Amino acid sequence: MCAAVSKVDGVLLADLNFASATLLIEYDPALDPTAEVMRTVEATGHGISRLDEAGVAAHAAPERRWIDRHVAAIATAGSGAFMLIGGVFTWFGIPAPANVSFAVAIVFGGMLVWRRALLSVRVRVLDMNVLMSVAVFGAAALGEWGEGAMVFFLFALGGLLESRALEQTRRSIRDLMELAPAVARVRRAGALVEVETAHVLVGETIVVRPGERVPLDGLVSLGVSALDESAITGESVPVDKSVGDAVFGGTLNTNGMLELTVTAIAGDSTLARIIHLVEEAQASKAASQRFVDRFSRVYTPVVLWLALAVALVPWLAATLGGVALGVPQAEWFRRALMLLVISCPCALVISTPVAIVSAITRAARDGVLVKGGAFLEIGARVRAVAFDKTGTLSQGRPTVGRVISLSDASVDDVLRLAAVLETNSNHPLARAVVEAAGDTAAVFASDAGEVPGRGVYGTVDGVRYEVCSPACADETGALDAAARDWVLALEDAGMTVLALVSGARGVGLIGLEDAIRPEAPSVLRKLREGGIEHLAMLTGDNERIAHAVAEQAGATEYRSRMLPHEKTEEVARLRGVFGKVAMVGDGVNDAPALAASDVGIAMGAAGSDTALETADVALMRDDLERLPGFFSLSRRTVAVIMQNVVFSIAVKAIFLALALAGHSTLWMAVFADTGVSLLVILNGMRLLRRAA
Repeated sequence: MCAAVSKVDGVLLADLNFASATLLIEYDPALDPTAEVMRTVEATGHGISRLDEAGVAAHAAPERRWIDRHVAAIATAGSGAFMLIGGVFTWFGIPAPANVSFAVAIVFGGMLVWRRALLSVRVRVLDMNVLMSVAVFGAAALGEWGEGAMVFFLFALGGLLESRALEQTRRSIRDLMELAPAVARVRRAGALVEVETAHVLVGETIVVRPGERVPLDGLVSLGVSALDESAITGESVPVDKSVGDAVFGGTLNTNGMLELTVTAIAGDSTLARIIHLVEEAQASKAASQRFVDRFSRVYTPVVLWLALAVALVPWLAATLGGVALGVPQAEWFRRALMLLVISCPCALVISTPVAIVSAITRAARDGVLVKGGAFLEIGARVRAVAFDKTGTLSQGRPTVGRVISLSDASVDDVLRLAAVLETNSNHPLARAVVEAAGDTAAVFASDAGEVPGRGVYGTVDGVRYEVCSPACADETGALDAAARDWVLALEDAGMTVLALVSGARGVGLIGLEDAIRPEAPSVLRKLREGGIEHLAMLTGDNERIAHAVAEQAGATEYRSRMLPHEKTEEVARLRGVFGKVAMVGDGVNDAPALAASDVGIAMGAAGSDTALETADVALMRDDLERLPGFFSLSRRTVAVIMQNVVFSIAVKAIFLALALAGHSTLWMAVFADTGVSLLVILNGMRLLRRAA
């Protein structure tokens, strides 16, 4: 179809998205060939509707939709019915009515084939419809009306079953599109009015009642509820939301009234970006698909020339050379017709994309956004995975784990004094100290300030204090041997240590821990069980903290005190040792290392523009649980692709040999094409199921 559309005057480029059944054309606006394009597509027997600016198909007339949906079924049913009638007449030995019935069966079975074949001939494209029509007309010319009718019946039946099967793989995109309501309840001028989501502006307030889906991305401004975010993140357990929390369009409000402040228009919502990226990913070609395309471009003309040779060489040998090959010329012609049918590589061409589309769809349902089939194939070959520590293996939220007094001050006093000094700092560790201390509003520090790279200082109750690193405190002699032992003990436990000092006197130590994710050890264990040989942790933290976290998580090795460019160099080193390497990070701070890896995997991508756009694979939820599933799906996908490709080529080779030897029939050749196509589609669709 793309070949026919590309020949329309004014069309510069035509591309058919297999997954979403969307035809994208680039054209000269001065000629505007869209009307002719639509007529060309309809001439092939396919329905077509123009998309509006929001990407929604305009509704065709009811009778047009009914014909588009049922013409294949009518052709198949009519062809099958008259095939049966012809078979009855043949059983009773009445050849004339049998042949008439078979001829009518050919007419029904070819309802779509002939229209498409004529269009292909007009644009000088030799496709399956042309080859099938030539084969059927040739069979009729040889008096094989029943065999010709069987060819078209099987072809129509196979096409009908294929279209129904492929519709299952396309339904997921349509289901995603239907998640977000078309209308939002907006508070305007003190009243609630229903407005199409496309016309709701950022900053407006929308109301979502219990049991309704959220129409647009927003922040909760009033109310408390639990939202089912499974469509976005793959998480089946509803997530509690209250004032200030972000919500995604398309999620389900389960039990409470919510008012939301809209943060993104319909076209820029998280759901809209996911749909767009999934469609792009499904349309992209994996390496195996590019190989199949190249193979098909060679295979088809070779078999066509072979068919021509089978038809002409025996005739030329007998006519010009007087050489009889012992087989009637009609039989050679019949074998050539079978080669024509076998020459079309339909099953081989469709073997890879149906598996890729199914796998990407399955991943999206599980809360994993894969940018294309190439990354699924690479994922199956990954042998080393590098993890960032903060926010990836750890929770990324420092908390106070231990407070040590080095003076007569109590533990509470140490924490309170440190919090007073840290009140105005934006550092994550400072915020953790302030949160742990609670209310310190009644206490103020005078002469307060911050020295970048060293710490904060100030005067409290007439005494000057400083919060700094143990190394800085040790430079002034504020830490004695016992204090240094405490520092080592806290760091061995995986904590970052802050020292509270006053002049050359140590007042106390605060150990802050960034606890590892509860799921991290089990996730890394599953990765090793799944065939990942090496699990590395890369962090800017010191040696002791890195060692403690890597040991708790179960990493194979770790690298500490690493700057961003050093993480990139480490990824390159791992690639040299292990081959394909994946990098897991937050999609922002780890962007260079993610880009340097073969597969960059971003955490917590839901609502994050940077993670969605830069990562090769995005885990929508901020956890690691989906990671082993991605690598498992990658291996299953590659296995299914190999099964489909090998099976398609093997069946073609077997029937090619049978046809040349005269042990095949036309309807068997049709099965070798259409039947195998259906089988590889069904095999690829197994990837839609969740792995056990």
